[in-house]
Amino acid sequence: MALTYAGDSRITAAVGNYFSILSVSPSEEEPTWRIHFGVEGAGFFGLRREEERFPLETADGLIGLYLEGNTGVWQGQMRFTHVSAHLADGSLDTPIAYSRETLSARVGFAPSYDFHAYLGVYRLLASFPSVPSWALQWGGSYFLSSTTKSLVPFIATDFKWKEESSYNPSLSLQVGLALNNPPQAYRSFRFYYAYFTGADPRGQFYSRSYTSHSFGIEMQI
Repeated sequence: MALTYAGDSRITAAVGNYFSILSVSPSEEEPTWRIHFGVEGAGFFGLRREEERFPLETADGLIGLYLEGNTGVWQGQMRFTHVSAHLADGSLDTPIAYSRETLSARVGFAPSYDFHAYLGVYRLLASFPSVPSWALQWGGSYFLSSTTKSLVPFIATDFKWKEESSYNPSLSLQVGLALNNPPQAYRSFRFYYAYFTGADPRGQFYSRSYTSHSFGIEMQI
């Protein structure tokens, strides 16, 4: 769950969660490996500030299934997702029909709660409008949790390269503080500065470029 405010008076909001339906491991006390199967859903919303109002411009929705597991410091994930994107009544643009069905595979390396790196490949199974199919993603995060128990600095970055876009790679960067420091700092309440440049992540504008500087808050639900 996240809320960000950009310098161009634009606000973005994300609300979502995942639910593990089935979990398998050799031991509940100290499992050497674990596999989960579950479902996920999310909504991504774009608004703009207009005097005392915040008209809703875009609404993108995601539903999907995932199978993921870990053993030692290694993690793996397979996902099938459906995404649809819509213009709301606060937008002056002309809407297009937009949907994506994607199969993705990712591997992660997490030697501690403080550091996480990942690499993934994406394949479009169906898309409208029709676009080239392949995409790559890589990135990571680091939490400096040894400094204090209540305030944890962190940095995170993500790169995406998509065949469908001429604006490659897309770069996302976050620098901020995690509060209250539970055993996994990345699960705590966070506020941050974010920089993004590359292909517009809003589905209705996928063929455009977008650059933003914003400040945001994020929390687990």
